[in-house]
Amino acid sequence: MPKVYILIVNYKNWEDVQECLDSLFQQLYKNFVVIVVDNNSQNNSLEHLMNWANGNVILNKRLETPIKYEFYYSRDISGNTDFFTSLIFIQNETNTGFANGNNIVLQRLLKEDAYIWLLNPDMVVSQETLNELVKFSNDHSFNSITGCVIKSYTNPDTVLLYGGAKINFNTATVSMIKEEKKICNIDYVCGGSLFSHTKHFKDIGLLPEDYFLFWEETDWCYMAKHKGYKMQVCLTAVCYDKVSTTIGKGFIADYYYTRNGLLFLQKYKKDKIRIALVFVTLRLLKRIFTGKWHNANGLFKGTLSFFKIRDRYESE
Repeated sequence: MPKVYILIVNYKNWEDVQECLDSLFQQLYKNFVVIVVDNNSQNNSLEHLMNWANGNVILNKRLETPIKYEFYYSRDISGNTDFFTSLIFIQNETNTGFANGNNIVLQRLLKEDAYIWLLNPDMVVSQETLNELVKFSNDHSFNSITGCVIKSYTNPDTVLLYGGAKINFNTATVSMIKEEKKICNIDYVCGGSLFSHTKHFKDIGLLPEDYFLFWEETDWCYMAKHKGYKMQVCLTAVCYDKVSTTIGKGFIADYYYTRNGLLFLQKYKKDKIRIALVFVTLRLLKRIFTGKWHNANGLFKGTLSFFKIRDRYESE
């Protein structure tokens, strides 16, 4: 029974993490360690979660017995750190983004021979999911990155996406795979539920940290595909997504999505930048005409930020 490390990065979202943890500790598959990294939420997130682990908050059907856990500060985590309980809390003293929050743990796990499951804090997982992911990965090519079926938390019969997405290099955007028949054409597995292995991170590298939010897993899977890795979906593994309860769909989402899409093209497809900027302009105009001012402002400032970063890189 292979070991699985489940990584969750939290930012001010402890209520959702609590429900996510509750579903994880009801998994039929038991050989796992859950590691929650709090990205300097400053709202006592980990205190609330430790209160849950102590058995003082009961959700759904979890037994009222406490769950043993360990607590660390991020500065104390290294490649020599050993974890001895099934639940680990790590306090990151700065918010350095999604990739860094995961990399703090991933760099320590590189010495392990275990599966890695990156999971968003607003996911709730069915009891069979981890068992299905492990079984599926064992039965398929080792050099594979695996996603699962993501359904709506509020409408459980509605499929939001099948594991991953396609990259549109002309528009610097991505489109989710929403039809089962298209799962053979996935460009990357979505980071909301990405199942991999420690050896993959040793081979491909850690998650790229130059995005802060959005496009990190796109970049990492793109590098993986160039190394011969396959993107696949386990259709029997299901997660229920609350959809953007942490980030939302306003200024921040448009800012980072736009900026990072352009940065991705700058890194891999420079010849596509000009045409992508045309589509960015069209998206900006659409947001203005529909009165989505915060989104328009985020998109505009994200584009400006891209130019500043590009100019800085080119001058170095």
